[in-house]
Amino acid sequence: MATKTHLGFSLIELLIVVATLAILILAVLTGLSRQRNKADDAKMKSDLARLKIAFEDYYNDHNCYPPATWFDNADDCGSNQLSPYLPVIPCNRKTGLPYVLETDSTTCKWFKFYTFLINSDDPQAVALRGDETSSPLGNYGISSDNVVVTVYYSPTSSSAPSSTPTPSTPAKRYWCPIVGNCGDYDTTLYTCTPDWASADCGGTNCPTVGTCNPL
Repeated sequence: MATKTHLGFSLIELLIVVATLAILILAVLTGLSRQRNKADDAKMKSDLARLKIAFEDYYNDHNCYPPATWFDNADDCGSNQLSPYLPVIPCNRKTGLPYVLETDSTTCKWFKFYTFLINSDDPQAVALRGDETSSPLGNYGISSDNVVVTVYYSPTSSSAPSSTPTPSTPAKRYWCPIVGNCGDYDTTLYTCTPDWASADCGGTNCPTVGTCNPL
């Protein structure tokens, strides 16, 4: 008696197909998310660029920049307070709030706008350092041409923190490359014997040729 052969997928084959589809779907969604983030970042950059132009045009007419109160709550989003320089005030789509604005106390000398770019690998995004305050204003910004955007300090702070200190230069040390001549060397790179603290190499006109070795 002939045996009937049942054609179909085994359980293992079905699992492989489902896993493959899941991986493909995940890859597509990841790619779409990245493209959406890049589009959002481009929109934020464009918004800040347009705000800068509007602020400078406003300054030319009023000898002051627009008041900070136009950018301090959600109700300002989409308002026409900056018209005719900008039809509506753009806002951060992610937060639903105006872009962070910082000005001098009179709003007549300078301004800075800040935002956080989603793509931290963007070459224009500032890498936030761990030794700065925990409340940075953003990782991207624009400003009036007479000031520099600083993205690290807290919005509750009235001034930027001091810059990262420059490592102190070690006191000069000297050795004898040849008899009768002194030369200086970097103590962070070499150790030299004999070693003197003064440029006359101990006051004896370098009687002994020294040796220097990398650290």
